[in-house]
Amino acid sequence: YVIEPRYLGYRDEDRRKPYARFFQERARPVQAHVKDALLAGPVAAEFGTRKSTVAAELSRPGYLPLETGYTINEDGHIVVAVLTDMPGVTGEMWDWWAWWHAVEPARYKLWHPEAHLFAGYAEDRSRSRGLSDRDRYVGNTCYIDEYIGHTKSRLRASFLDPANLGFEPCRAGETVITARGGLSTVPLAAAWLIHQVRRSPSGSEMRSRFIINDLKVLRLPAHSVTTGIGRLLSMPGLNDLAGMVMNGSKPARLHEVGPAMLYHCAQEMNHLASFL
Repeated sequence: YVIEPRYLGYRDEDRRKPYARFFQERARPVQAHVKDALLAGPVAAEFGTRKSTVAAELSRPGYLPLETGYTINEDGHIVVAVLTDMPGVTGEMWDWWAWWHAVEPARYKLWHPEAHLFAGYAEDRSRSRGLSDRDRYVGNTCYIDEYIGHTKSRLRASFLDPANLGFEPCRAGETVITARGGLSTVPLAAAWLIHQVRRSPSGSEMRSRFIINDLKVLRLPAHSVTTGIGRLLSMPGLNDLAGMVMNGSKPARLHEVGPAMLYHCAQEMNHLASFL
């Protein structure tokens, strides 16, 4: 992980990959309703979903008042919501993509060539026999380097069984992908990621939710973080110090994170839907 080169775009070795015909130099633009949400700015706090209610809300038919936009919910957490139309896409395709995209960085670049630098799983299950697509990513952790807006972010996403958040099993053609997100540099979780793929007249639609600034210090092995201070704070006896560091840290700010995360998610999901 530490020595793998980071760069935008594609190099000669990338272009020799069997999937190189799908490479594009630029990501597709966002869908029209996303521009309206960005112009509108933040919405009322009561429209922001909460971790305790997100499964119940997304499991209802129809749409919620906030499907694309951002706010701070009544728990004090930043909420970003994105609705993406995905003609011809199915939930099964997404369960396959969820593990396949992070086996090598060039695959991750397919998703957003102007922002994605690196991805890799803590455990490569791609060659494990007898596993379903979901088995290959649920319970696994993905390390991600990418730009969100102008900021280069070094992130971690630990994929969970959606039942942990209260989701029921999905129908054929649909799926829910959930993860606990944070930084890869320190033992800190900071966000929840939920992507629901459900049927629509055109094929599928994705309803994405990010609940940000829900902070928790993690007890992780030192090799699972990527900086010296992170490894230090992961050592037995020093993990409590990580809690002090967390309490003194500056949380993400709505006016910085909300629009950047909204645009990034909307663009990468629309781009991926064009070839998935």
